[in-house]
Amino acid sequence: MIKQVIGILILTILFFGEIFAHSDNPKYHVIIDTDGAIDDMRSISMFLASDDVRTLAITCSQGTLLPESVYSKVVFLLHTFHHEGVPVGISNKVNYELPPWAPFAKNIQWGNNLDQLSDVNNNSIEILNKTIENYPKKVTLIALGSLRTYAQWLKSNPSNADKIERIIWYNNGIVERGFNYKVSPESYQYIKDIGIILEIVEGNNTNLPVNEDYLNHIQVAKSRYSQQIELVHTQTAVLQKIKDRHLFLWDDVVPLYLTASILFDVETKDNIKYAVLNPQIPSEFIYETISNMLESATTLNNRVFKKFPIDTSLYLSEYAKIMNSTIDNYGLKEWKAISLTNEIHGHTGIYSIIGAKIGIRAMEYFNVGINDLEVITFAGNNPPLSCLNDGIQISTGSTIGQGLITISDSISYIPTAIFKFNNQEIIISLKSEIADQMKKEIKYGIDTYGLLTDRYWLYIEKLAIKYWADYDRLKILIIKK
Repeated sequence: MIKQVIGILILTILFFGEIFAHSDNPKYHVIIDTDGAIDDMRSISMFLASDDVRTLAITCSQGTLLPESVYSKVVFLLHTFHHEGVPVGISNKVNYELPPWAPFAKNIQWGNNLDQLSDVNNNSIEILNKTIENYPKKVTLIALGSLRTYAQWLKSNPSNADKIERIIWYNNGIVERGFNYKVSPESYQYIKDIGIILEIVEGNNTNLPVNEDYLNHIQVAKSRYSQQIELVHTQTAVLQKIKDRHLFLWDDVVPLYLTASILFDVETKDNIKYAVLNPQIPSEFIYETISNMLESATTLNNRVFKKFPIDTSLYLSEYAKIMNSTIDNYGLKEWKAISLTNEIHGHTGIYSIIGAKIGIRAMEYFNVGINDLEVITFAGNNPPLSCLNDGIQISTGSTIGQGLITISDSISYIPTAIFKFNNQEIIISLKSEIADQMKKEIKYGIDTYGLLTDRYWLYIEKLAIKYWADYDRLKILIIKK
């Protein structure tokens, strides 16, 4: 047994580079159903963090909490991560009493509360239909609660089963003992009968507490996802549960199973796979694996570089001065996008930098990677406004060569672009006061130094560096559906 475990650990370490690598071609395309327990928060954060997983939608079902309560928690979490473009649906209530841990779960704040919730009438069935309608890949359904939402959806349109690769469900290995089964036994029976691949996952609870050791491991990740998990677990009620040893890894093992199934013992009975986390694997290794998954969100999709350079000695002095603080404020992905934009664009330009910030914000909004977005820009073909196009192309990979960008004949003098992903469209524009300020400062440069003189370009470069370092994409842009 010890040799087997050592072999598993070695294989997993060898494959870490593939399992948690940033990918513009993710291996897994998932829809998540949650019932609002605190372990769901951790599990969803892991799915969103993994660059090998594309989370297409999240539905909110009754189980630990009522669907409306689950919906608010999920929406708050997505807004905290700035992934507002991930669709969220609300499922119907069921005639099942909430469990004893419901009051605790209801009082836990997953993310920053919003003054007002939008789209509160989003029906899960409608969200699922829209999400899967034109999606080119087969989808894995993740069930962190009961199977009721998926069963209702497939009953309403059985042909959707052809678009499902498999369902991964967290439940007790002895199915009838599981809380997620008890909420809707008929849904389990329906899913089983229609023949979709069903994989039931459970953890080895008593060996994997959510404790100080777990939190210390995920702190190493230094991603927004690990930071949010840590923040949620500093709430007074959660700290007491940790102190009393009442919190364990439950639904957390589902993203682990999806991306690192080698850690599980799997057997098949009656055409259903049952996966249990190998109890011989040390908890420290499981915590480190989770940390690596949470950190994968910060890795870059490099094609030429082994590692994108962040040594200040490699940069000209004016850029070296702002590098560390800018990366701390806006992330390495934006730094890389703007650095490459300036190199390819031929000079450090104002509109090209704004374009890169817009592109990064669009990918962040939908939580997607390179080459995933279709773009229409309204910057025309004449500089300086058209320089916006370069920043958008380089940051998103939605280039002319990929056929993913269109330059509209209509021109907006406020930097503006439409982004499309999987039946959703948003328009992102620069705030008008920022656009007016840019025009005034550019006009000042022309009036003072003359158009396209050496002194003019030096002035523009200094101005662009200021915009790069000072302008937070989350504060200068307006997003509308």
